[in-house]
Amino acid sequence: MGYKSQTNRVQIEIYLKQNYKEPITNKSLATQFHVHENYLARCMKVAFDCTPLEYLANYRIEQARLLLLKTDLPLHLISEEIGFSRLSYFSQCFKNKYGVSPANYRKQYRKLNVKAIQP
Repeated sequence: MGYKSQTNRVQIEIYLKQNYKEPITNKSLATQFHVHENYLARCMKVAFDCTPLEYLANYRIEQARLLLLKTDLPLHLISEEIGFSRLSYFSQCFKNKYGVSPANYRKQYRKLNVKAIQP
């Protein structure tokens, strides 16, 4: 990977992490970085083995996981907070990645914490 594509990859990664709550499309990324959508996809595929939107979805789900563990926010607010417009789609994506629904993930974690605290 050349210097320019490496620089673009880093810039794209930073942009996605800083703006993950906003609606982002391949077209908006291409406009933001003044490159073709296919070029963006190739750079990210080489660097991260995924497209920019796959990277964004994974990052959003990871942020949701952290919010589930660290807050008592309702699922619909977590979904909105991380940039998903539909709770059902967020739940489906979360379950695909972690094998359980967001609500069950939170319950499992809380059970483990309660057991760890009890004498």
